[in-house]
Amino acid sequence: MANSMYKSSVQVYTHNLKNLAAMLKTAEKDAKARGIDSSVMVNARLAPDMLPLVSQVQMVSDNAKGACARLAGVEPPAFKDNETTFAELQDRIKRTLAFIRTLKAKQFEGAESREVVMTLPVGKLTFNGADYLNGFALPNFYFHITTAYNILRHNGVGLGKMDFLGNVPGMQASGKLAKMMGKQPKKKAKAK
Repeated sequence: MANSMYKSSVQVYTHNLKNLAAMLKTAEKDAKARGIDSSVMVNARLAPDMLPLVSQVQMVSDNAKGACARLAGVEPPAFKDNETTFAELQDRIKRTLAFIRTLKAKQFEGAESREVVMTLPVGKLTFNGADYLNGFALPNFYFHITTAYNILRHNGVGLGKMDFLGNVPGMQASGKLAKMMGKQPKKKAKAK
């Protein structure tokens, strides 16, 4: 099960963080092309009572490094929430990925039953590792990455579903679908 917990956390977070970095790169280029100060985009929000893009990216980062660390039984690095530019958000994602890459599958042995305790200002949450990852960590991660995507789309950035999904590991496509997804169809082996 350790390999499953590793794949379900480290590999999922890594894939999606790379997708988020690509979406932010697109957003930065888009803002420049439309003559929009990038700070406007970085501070954009969907509704007045929602957090801005910068906070969504910080939460994606915190969730990814925190979840992987808790499941591996190590302390996550602490990052200051002081980013104000696309470049600083990209750097935060790179630092998050660098930390996650230090974790090895062996560290996830027993992670599904490892107790995870989260201390919050208003109390404690306690889970086993599998329930924490599947019922709390991943849903929270997807909430914030989806919100970041939606903020960018709401502000006119030309992103689509494939930008969100990215190049899904292990996925193969053929025919017109491959072209639509930006994939090269598999070539048939020549008969001898």
